[in-house]
Amino acid sequence: MANRRELKRLKERYSLLAEWYGSEFAMTEFSASSHTPQARSIADILPDVLKDVKSPEAGKLLQIQNLWQDIIGAAFARYVTPGYFRGDELFVEVGHSALIQELQPITGTMLKEINKKLGEGFCSKVTLVCSGSRPRR
Repeated sequence: MANRRELKRLKERYSLLAEWYGSEFAMTEFSASSHTPQARSIADILPDVLKDVKSPEAGKLLQIQNLWQDIIGAAFARYVTPGYFRGDELFVEVGHSALIQELQPITGTMLKEINKKLGEGFCSKVTLVCSGSRPRR
């Protein structure tokens, strides 16, 4: 038989479930065998969830976004952002069309810095495009 403390804890749990799910579903949730007594950090479960959802290009884009300011420099990072990947080609979005011509000569340097920071072969080509020009799928 459960002691007084255990009964109090169970009543509190049922009360919270009834408040959250409503009394008609609280008992089902209360008796569910898959109940996890300890909360899990989203950081612990997110990689498993995302591996089934994200594309390889989306993963690469997240990696490059985290290091973008180190790759391009703080001054350029305000106007130039990694837009999207198509295969191993990175399309960099530029805030103003006039900047595309100015930045074209340094795309090779961008490519070298990307591969230096994220591993050789991470990106095969850098193409500059106007912001908002991402193709629709």
